[in-house]
Amino acid sequence: MPIWFYFILTLVIELPIVLLFFKKEWKYALLIGFLLNLFTWPLLHLLLYYTGIDINILEIGVAVAEGLGYWILMQCKWQKGFGVSFLANGISYAIGVIINYFLL
Repeated sequence: MPIWFYFILTLVIELPIVLLFFKKEWKYALLIGFLLNLFTWPLLHLLLYYTGIDINILEIGVAVAEGLGYWILMQCKWQKGFGVSFLANGISYAIGVIINYFLL
């Protein structure tokens, strides 16, 4: 499958989760979620392909980076920012593992 498919799949999985956490400011949350993924997704793949860093460590780094982004940009409590990030990224990563190891 083309690599852009995985980016779109990531957005399809993660953005609805973000919207569940930020219902009142859903338009801004959608933009922030998209922009954070637009930053972290290519960075993760560059590091994955050009370094020896384990994918699990990279995924934790992505969740931390996006958690900081939600916390600061959405001006919410840090627990909410990191909660939405770890939940969205955890589900996205789990679905990616299922697709890559069981369906392909």
